[in-house]
Amino acid sequence: MELFDFLNIETEVDENNKIKAKAGGILGETLQPLADQFFNVLNGIKVIHKSPDGKNWYNLYNPPQPSKAGMRALLRKVKELIFKHTFPATANLSVTWKCQCSCVHCSAASFVNKPGAELTADELKTVVDGSLDLGANLIIYTGGEPLLKPEIYELIAHVPKDKAIVMIFTNGFELAKDGVAEKLAEAGLDTLCVSVDHFDAKIHDELRGVKGLYERAFEGARRARAAGILTGLSTYATHETLNDGNLQRLMDKGIEEGFHEITIFDCIPSGKFLKHTELMLSDEDKKKIIALARKYIAETPVGVAAQALINSPIGAGCFGSYSQFYMTARGDVNPCDFNPITFGNVRELPIQLIWEKMVTHPDFAKRHMTCRMQTPSYRERFIDLIPDDVEWPVTIEQIEQWRAERDSKKEQVASSSR
Repeated sequence: MELFDFLNIETEVDENNKIKAKAGGILGETLQPLADQFFNVLNGIKVIHKSPDGKNWYNLYNPPQPSKAGMRALLRKVKELIFKHTFPATANLSVTWKCQCSCVHCSAASFVNKPGAELTADELKTVVDGSLDLGANLIIYTGGEPLLKPEIYELIAHVPKDKAIVMIFTNGFELAKDGVAEKLAEAGLDTLCVSVDHFDAKIHDELRGVKGLYERAFEGARRARAAGILTGLSTYATHETLNDGNLQRLMDKGIEEGFHEITIFDCIPSGKFLKHTELMLSDEDKKKIIALARKYIAETPVGVAAQALINSPIGAGCFGSYSQFYMTARGDVNPCDFNPITFGNVRELPIQLIWEKMVTHPDFAKRHMTCRMQTPSYRERFIDLIPDDVEWPVTIEQIEQWRAERDSKKEQVASSSR
């Protein structure tokens, strides 16, 4: 039995590997229903890894349970009851724009040309501390390629184990080098996702512009697992890869390799393809992905995190400005890494105030039950307003100005035709 003093909740794992919780103290009566609901959900999910200390890992995006970092999810719910708005579970932080790749589909490429230096390690640590203060229990370091940030090990070690887990998204190039995985493990990295775009090595390398990267990605993941880091295979589904069998073949390879989890993102019009909505998956495509994810969850040892399911009305809806935020390497804070709209820069405002501005904005205050960047009505109100020649990200104030100008022109046209 483990006691979490900050909530006065005792937990234990029974003989069936299910977690039970008992809330005590003056808040016990209030917390018990929250704790029951929280663990009832977890107890219905497959455990993808049992750590040496007996903790259950249900996916790579949440701390194991029961643990102090994991129980901060309940603390967030208490804060939401008090403050009447949400707090982030995930801080997705770009630490550098540097990258060995030149991906044709890069969602970060359009942020790169904006003037200004990348945040320093000390500035990043301040953002991490502020994110933890808000309630985050997952810190993601991304890029660019995060392993090209010289201070990446220092940044990983900065995150307290009793507050959050640390994850990176990597292309695998640096990870395949001698000693890198071991240094990451020593610094305290908990999980990582290696990005692979296609089952065919040649196509993957061509999409990323680096010959041999496919093999380096898998080799890097092998080294990470050998060092004790939980690994995920991150990919995205297109209409073609879903229907020609390449997505399923890549998933099968991920299982053979020993990955703990497979993440399947939807093909989202963002970055270089912001206005190419013809690339979006159809409803039928998403139904196929959901069926595929459920099949692999039920029949294989890996976990599957499919955006088509998770960010849908039958899942959790859109995470952006609800349970996560994304920060560019220069400090601009957006709802997510696919969304080019910023609510402020951490060099001008603390992350806590930027988060409050985001989640109290009329268009972002409520939970959006589908991925905003795949929702036509959202794109019409926000994304379609962005001129092709502006630097990203664009501020929410710019968006509102452009919308007002557009609506004014529409009204003038309507008035003249009456």
